Amino acid sequence: MSAVVPTAHEAAPLPERGTRVLLDGLPGGPWTSLVEGLSDGTLVLDPPRLGGELVPLPLGLRFVVAYACREIPCEVDAELVAGPGPDGAGGYSARVIGAGRRLQRRGAVRVPVHLIVQAQMAGGVEEVSTGAITENLSAGGALLRVKGAIEVGAPLLTTVLCGGEAGSLHIEGRVVRCDRVDAQERPFRVAIAFLDMPRADEDRLIRFIFQRQREMRRRAEGVA
Repeated sequence: MSAVVPTAHEAAPLPERGTRVLLDGLPGGPWTSLVEGLSDGTLVLDPPRLGGELVPLPLGLRFVVAYACREIPCEVDAELVAGPGPDGAGGYSARVIGAGRRLQRRGAVRVPVHLIVQAQMAGGVEEVSTGAITENLSAGGALLRVKGAIEVGAPLLTTVLCGGEAGSLHIEGRVVRCDRVDAQERPFRVAIAFLDMPRADEDRLIRFIFQRQREMRRRAEGVA
């Protein structure tokens, strides 16, 4: 699969209430959050949490809100103008600067990335394990290269070795497609859809994907 090369930015709608977003460019971040509201160009954001505790963020800083609109990655510049109350009630208010931007034209938020995956399949009484390499990864699933065919519909317990802050992610999935593509070391291409995962793991995965998206965009634009 060829790398995704970002094109000229297209205008994008701002994230709606309930949208999961990534706050990039703030101290200690990037942080994940939820949009609690949008009014007059100001986003109300659920305060990020670390170890169950609210993360204090300084006001007046400009940062980037990364999000997905119809599975297309988008971002918009913003500035924190107000924070939660003294008792922790309420959220952060972020003034939107400029218009939202689409980062690519693809129909899914997928990044081409080669990661080691350990997949465990239920095979009757015993469990069968196999090694795999990702071709691409999204918050909803992955495309793997494996040595042997895997039956469509088979449940998988995958461990995706992201490295860095994301670490290893243990995600339940299900095979939705399996094709033989060539006679290389891993001749089968397997598409899996991730099932429900804990929010903490989902946050780590989304953060990893958006970081990769931004790295690819910077490289394509010649930005260090």
